[in-house]
Amino acid sequence: MTFFTCFVLALSGIYSVDYLPPPDGIGSEILPLNSRSLGMGGVYSGVPDSTGFSMLNPAASGWRLHGGICFGVRYSESDVKAWDNQLGFPTIAAFVPLPGGIVLTGAIDDRSRVDTLLQEAVSDNYTGEFSWSGGLVETYAGLSVRTSDWLVFSIGGRGSFGNILSDITLIYSDSVPPTPINSVYRDEARFRMAWGGVFGIQVITDHFGLGFAISTDRKGTLDINRDFQTTAEADTQSTLYSLPGEISAGISFRPIDRLLVGVDIYSRKVMNILSSRTDPGSVYSVGAEVDAGNGISARSGFSYMDGLWRDGAKTFTAGAGYGFGGYRAGIDFAAGYQYWRDIQDQFREETVLFVSLWITEKWLGR
Repeated sequence: MTFFTCFVLALSGIYSVDYLPPPDGIGSEILPLNSRSLGMGGVYSGVPDSTGFSMLNPAASGWRLHGGICFGVRYSESDVKAWDNQLGFPTIAAFVPLPGGIVLTGAIDDRSRVDTLLQEAVSDNYTGEFSWSGGLVETYAGLSVRTSDWLVFSIGGRGSFGNILSDITLIYSDSVPPTPINSVYRDEARFRMAWGGVFGIQVITDHFGLGFAISTDRKGTLDINRDFQTTAEADTQSTLYSLPGEISAGISFRPIDRLLVGVDIYSRKVMNILSSRTDPGSVYSVGAEVDAGNGISARSGFSYMDGLWRDGAKTFTAGAGYGFGGYRAGIDFAAGYQYWRDIQDQFREETVLFVSLWITEKWLGR
């Protein structure tokens, strides 16, 4: 056996002891909001929505009378590297109304992203340079049932999946390194689909709205695939992971016909994934929408995060929407500015732009 082969096998033995997870777990998260909701500060649960979709309360889409699709794109400039100057995974939702007040819905949305660098000693003579990238997305499939002019129920399944890649370079730290100087490895944390149930309800009258939704814990399999690129060896470890359940609730009022005001609360339990803990907490939102006529709407809102992944974050938002041709299609735009202090008490900020397009089957002349 050559010296080079022995060296490679030795490195594999050093590195294969423990998988080093990213320090921020599944990464920086976002709430699954559409652009209309973001423009109103995150208000959604108690507001009917005949054009968009949010997983916070799928019952809000139960008022749709025509089939259609919604497509949205999110762009950020952020002190969080994972989101800085990046487009998020596109938000896509499709709706199919059926007889009896039933609306079938399918959707996919972004949820978290990782982009982290770290140097870590892996033995007495070796240092690892780690680079993590990837993230998770969420899906929804379910139906809403409109039982009357004022009441909608929804039931469905919510799933999460994704992967986080870890690229590692091992560097020999002594003054006279052996040959070769470094060795490159790749680990992959593959989150297989984790499913849970989603149940929602919404009550809407001419001047009042009320909504509530609950998502159960989602459980799935996490595979850690370890690829020692300089050898033929590979290793796979499997375990279970769990995403915590969530609750959202909200109310809305119409003090006058052209003004809609809403208040929402979103809450989640503690999350422990990849040796990283995200505290439990809530997001409190308040917002308003004004119907300016001729298919134009203007929006504004504010939200505050207590706990969770950005404790103390404050967000100010504004947005607008325009419906074409008797609301056969339309565009919604939202902008948000958020600031908070991280766990090192450093000031952080993020600016988000969100644009969505929606179209109904009426656009095709039906």
